[in-house]
Amino acid sequence: MDQDLIKLLETTGFTEKEAQVYLALVKLGKGNVTEISKITKLKRSIIYVILEGLMKRGYASELPALKINTYQATDPTVILSQLKNVAKNFSEMLPIIRTLGNKGKSRPKITYHEGREAILKAWEIMGNEDDIFYIYSCERSEQHYPGITDKWAKGYNKKLYPLGNRHLIPNSEKESAIAQKFLTVGERVRLLDDLNGINMDFSLFSNKISIVSLEENPFIVVIESEELVRSIRPIFEIAWAKGKEIKK
Repeated sequence: MDQDLIKLLETTGFTEKEAQVYLALVKLGKGNVTEISKITKLKRSIIYVILEGLMKRGYASELPALKINTYQATDPTVILSQLKNVAKNFSEMLPIIRTLGNKGKSRPKITYHEGREAILKAWEIMGNEDDIFYIYSCERSEQHYPGITDKWAKGYNKKLYPLGNRHLIPNSEKESAIAQKFLTVGERVRLLDDLNGINMDFSLFSNKISIVSLEENPFIVVIESEELVRSIRPIFEIAWAKGKEIKK
């Protein structure tokens, strides 16, 4: 196989074996695992795992209604499009990152993860923190993760996560109806007109702030910085004071 093409794909986030399988599919047009194995010399069991990963990322798909599982590669322009989106997301975050210059001894710690599963894992870890201040849209969370409000409400009810957090959400009937599930377990919820149309979610906890985008290419950034949190918290508190309290 063309090693230059494999190396090129590796620079875009592919592993060597992923690149081999993807290029084999491009060459075949469409093919099954046996045909891919003949080209790549990889074991069939490994190819199945790689194909599953490629399909999750949108780089391959399985053709329907065929007796033998047959796959095809997504057009390479999809890879370019996703790279552009990553660059766009990073570009949008640059102003925030640039404000983190800390002249003291400690430097901010920034973690960045892409994908729906990565966001869920980050939320699960975050849920164990005390006194979390959320600014987000319940409705949008449900659109991307159906049933997530019930999951968290049950977790709070079973004392799996600390209670007493604050949820500041857009002021709408749908948001209020969904948030009632948090009120029943002891969480605090307020509505704010200014949040209507919000496209990102924010969480403030301990010495960290998280920023989540659930758009076409979901990602989460968690910034750990005492100075940043201390500077931003008053803004969150002003928004909370402006919010309309809702009751059970």
